[in-house]
Amino acid sequence: MMARLMDNFRYYMGRLGTPGMVGALLILASLAYEETVVLAREAMLDEQVLRNEQAQREEAAMRQRSAQTGAIATGQPSLAPAVAAALRRLFDAAEKAGLELDRGEYRLTEANDARLRIYQLSLPVYGSYPEIRMFVAEALNTDPALALTAVQLRRDSIETPDIDAQLNFTLFLEPGA
Repeated sequence: MMARLMDNFRYYMGRLGTPGMVGALLILASLAYEETVVLAREAMLDEQVLRNEQAQREEAAMRQRSAQTGAIATGQPSLAPAVAAALRRLFDAAEKAGLELDRGEYRLTEANDARLRIYQLSLPVYGSYPEIRMFVAEALNTDPALALTAVQLRRDSIETPDIDAQLNFTLFLEPGA
């Protein structure tokens, strides 16, 4: 029985010829490489992904703890999650429009009837008119609680394509936010 199998093997190898045998050897070598190297690397990669996820969770927890203790240490309250999320959306809209918000004035006030908290933002922006317009449109479309209350545009000369703008936004929040 074994002799017959060997005869069949020799017959088919003879039909393949030298290029076919080299190809068959390469296929066997690639299968061996897959088993010994590739699968081991995939397992190591999966372990690394798990370690990275764990480190990210620990970093987020540490950041949250430091934000809470930082508010106590500085004597100033940390931003409410709703305000922080709204500011993140505002900064993302500026980045999407190609603008930088380097500085700004922020003021939190209570409405007279105390049903709303008003967060007033005054942002100086420098860029082209289409960039500023795209920023304002994106900011207002992504946050329904945000209102544009004032716009000041100033251009040094007619030849310059960039504009100095002062944008005043108002963010309306619920008292618990």
